[in-house]
Amino acid sequence: MTATETPYETELPLSDGAVEAFRRDGAIAIRNLIDAQGVETLRSAVDWSMANPGDYALDFASGAAGASFFGDVFVWTRNPDYAPVVVNERLGKVAGRLMGAQSVRFYFDHLLVKEPGSAAPTPWHQDAPYWPMSGRMCCSIWVALDPVSRQSGAVEYVRGSHAWGKSYAPESFKGDDRLQNETLEKLPDIDADRGAFDLLSWDLAPGDVAVHHCMTLHGAPANETAETRRRGLALRFIGEDIRYDERPGMPEPMTGYLSQLAPELQIDDVYEGRWFPELWHANT
Repeated sequence: MTATETPYETELPLSDGAVEAFRRDGAIAIRNLIDAQGVETLRSAVDWSMANPGDYALDFASGAAGASFFGDVFVWTRNPDYAPVVVNERLGKVAGRLMGAQSVRFYFDHLLVKEPGSAAPTPWHQDAPYWPMSGRMCCSIWVALDPVSRQSGAVEYVRGSHAWGKSYAPESFKGDDRLQNETLEKLPDIDADRGAFDLLSWDLAPGDVAVHHCMTLHGAPANETAETRRRGLALRFIGEDIRYDERPGMPEPMTGYLSQLAPELQIDDVYEGRWFPELWHANT
């Protein structure tokens, strides 16, 4: 399948077919999940975050040709304007239905802004190896705040890769060797042989989202457009089987800043408390 086909687009309420597609393919698109007012609220919050970057904010394009590729994490912990839109029961229920979870907590956010002309790609990777967690009930809801196309850097997913039973070593978004885990297999060179992989991708309008499992291989090309920003806010949600864990190769925000937010966390602890609120429970 080519990366431009879009067979599993859906709107709320989620159909059984959409849930089946997510669990089989590891990624789906949902249209209009965030309304126009929510999009504008998030755009304003993103402007604030870029003007007030956190300690772990990075320009992943630093040293490369072209415009900025800005990244920051845990942005909702520093600006309360994010919370009403993204830390809420509605999104928790969507995540819970897709994951088959009985309860859902908000884990953290990741702001990723590719400015027009940014030559920096997002390297192919799985999410879970970067994060201090064990378990399978974890997904990302990637919110589009601008029109997204292949030309502006739409995320691509390797269909079914969440079910391969493999964890790949993390790749630095800056293209350096900051993240190392020699116990994990190096991921395949997908761009070198794209025809060998079944790729999914979607053009998105503002307020649309792409949802993927934390073990689904994904990446994104450069923003080749002259005028279109690609502001994306990735929201992470976890189910009841997720526990705190540690491994080599985790980036500093997932160790340093997380330890500031929740210094009490020990191996095998459940994530809970103020910064990991329960959003939805099947029995409520």
